[in-house]
Amino acid sequence: MGANQTKTHIYAVPVSQKQQGETQIYRNIRGQKELLDFPSKEIQTIQAVIEHAHSKFKDRPFVGKRDPKTNQFTYKTYSEEYRDARGVGSSIQKLYLTHNTSEYKNIGVKLIGIYAKNRVEWNTVDMACALYGFTLIPLYDTLGSDTISYIFGQTQLTSCFCSAASVKTILSTQNLQKLVNIISFDPLDEETKQQIQQRGLNLMYFSDLVLQGTAHLLDLPNDVSPNTIFTFSYTSGTTGLPKGAMLSHKNFISIIPSLGEIDINENDSQLCYLPLPHVLQRIFNVVCWYTGTKIAFFGGDILKLKDDIQDSKPTLFVSVPRLFNKFYDVIQDNLKKVQGCKQSLIQSAIKTKLENLKTKNQLTHFFYDKLIFNKLKDVFGGKIRIVASGSAPISQEVLDFFKIVLQCPVYEGYGQTEGTGFQFCTSKYDMNSSGYVGGVCPQLEMKLIDVPEMNYFSTDKNEKGENIPRGEICVRGNSLFPGYYKDEEKTKEAIDDQGWLHSGDIGLLLPNGSLKIIDRRKNIFKLSQGEYVAPEKVENIYIRARGVQEAFLFGDSLQNYCVAILVPNPDEIKKIAAELNVNADQDISVLCQNQQIINFYQKNTFDHGKANKLFTFEQATKVHLEPKSFILLGLCTSTLKLQRHQAKQYYKQIIDQLYSQK
Repeated sequence: MGANQTKTHIYAVPVSQKQQGETQIYRNIRGQKELLDFPSKEIQTIQAVIEHAHSKFKDRPFVGKRDPKTNQFTYKTYSEEYRDARGVGSSIQKLYLTHNTSEYKNIGVKLIGIYAKNRVEWNTVDMACALYGFTLIPLYDTLGSDTISYIFGQTQLTSCFCSAASVKTILSTQNLQKLVNIISFDPLDEETKQQIQQRGLNLMYFSDLVLQGTAHLLDLPNDVSPNTIFTFSYTSGTTGLPKGAMLSHKNFISIIPSLGEIDINENDSQLCYLPLPHVLQRIFNVVCWYTGTKIAFFGGDILKLKDDIQDSKPTLFVSVPRLFNKFYDVIQDNLKKVQGCKQSLIQSAIKTKLENLKTKNQLTHFFYDKLIFNKLKDVFGGKIRIVASGSAPISQEVLDFFKIVLQCPVYEGYGQTEGTGFQFCTSKYDMNSSGYVGGVCPQLEMKLIDVPEMNYFSTDKNEKGENIPRGEICVRGNSLFPGYYKDEEKTKEAIDDQGWLHSGDIGLLLPNGSLKIIDRRKNIFKLSQGEYVAPEKVENIYIRARGVQEAFLFGDSLQNYCVAILVPNPDEIKKIAAELNVNADQDISVLCQNQQIINFYQKNTFDHGKANKLFTFEQATKVHLEPKSFILLGLCTSTLKLQRHQAKQYYKQIIDQLYSQK
């Protein structure tokens, strides 16, 4: 890597004729003749993945956590984790802890729940279910009682693995539906035990299931098939009650051969901290099961993530744009504090490496890395060689910065839960990948369809007369989910009668098969004069404006302009206050009400949006400054996506006030 590459990287090629209202069908060049499905004929289920890897890596360190006595990460071997997973699976079967049903479309499932933050035991249960053909139903650790009750009701779960914290949440839930058994990962106090008994529930301990099961292991079933449902992934619920996306063994397995150049192996390690109920982290865990890659589990406190990264020293780092943005802001703030000649040297180093990245695809520099960038890389443990970003769009500025800081490829992926997350991905060989999500992955094929109401067409051309097809992104293939559990109506809305998953995202297709996400169909709103606005596009621009940490754009269909709720960066708003001769020692909540500061944010975000080619009607004409993070206010999903329906309700009074102002 780092050699001067002038040849355009080809991601995908057309494999069909163009039809009216849509582009040709495109496939990845590695799946051009046949879409990829399995690593080999012998490995067609996750059960087979684990069996294969256990025989190959049984004595290697595999899953670990921080030892409270030594403060160091310690690991179980693959063989030890395999034994414990077999033990848990055997106990689940012997004690009849699953809810077995085929009531929905005759799809046979054996359902059991898990409700906890990421931890080694989570992985053990996950592997147990894969080995014995059970379907794991994960609940996000941030869910409220109403959603918990809804999921329990839809799945009719009788048993759920829990942490001590989630046991308390369950006990505060009024309607537990058919729940009978709580299997606790942690010791519980007497008061909690009594409450469990009073609710008529049985209490079991995970450690007992391991001991009892390993003493009398049951044989693995031979009826686990590629179509066996491995898990449900309840969608984040950004627009209402969550939908249970069923994901099969085949869905996950098809991603393994599709990784291609992302060459993860047994010498790698990753830190598992993104929520496991979300498909992004789950994909990489299953890949690690196959490759024998070491998995370190974070301590459960996101505020101590930096310590977990430094001490676990991952070589593979997977994250989401919101966290990359936070890391970026912290690093930039620290770099700005350097004075004099050193500051000039830092700026020269950044400029040189960014230029080399752009012109030569070069990630390293013999002089500046030793002097500056190795120190920054040490913040992330010093050993990272593969970085992946997913879940939402990330700015080119941030993406390129981490490429030069970490001196390794930073892959940007794009996908939905319904496509098992890994649908498009960039390549380290593409010099112009920043700002794009790469090409369709080889287990899928894709096309764009016209969206007339937003003026996007498969026949679009640029100012030079060159074809730039634009439209809604649709995919079809081996990682597409079978459907939403007990929700045929929503399933038919997502997948058409030809098997195409409609994403709701608008893409622009380049001649090399690379895709750029340019708009959003599902979350658009229409203003009174007929203009359509995609708020996520505007928000992603606003959060790169000075002093803005989070943004929520809203448009009333009876109004001809938008309004925004902005969460200021706590440090930057104080600097802005001082520049405006406002007392910067005041509490942030007071600064957020200062009209001078509000006016600054209004003008600054508008100017930043204009510089990024937003139309005037897309911009916020009026803004409100919110001193608290949307995350702390409970307005984000566990993957830190804004829940629009909740934000709209929470800020209804403020939105009404903004629109009533003259």
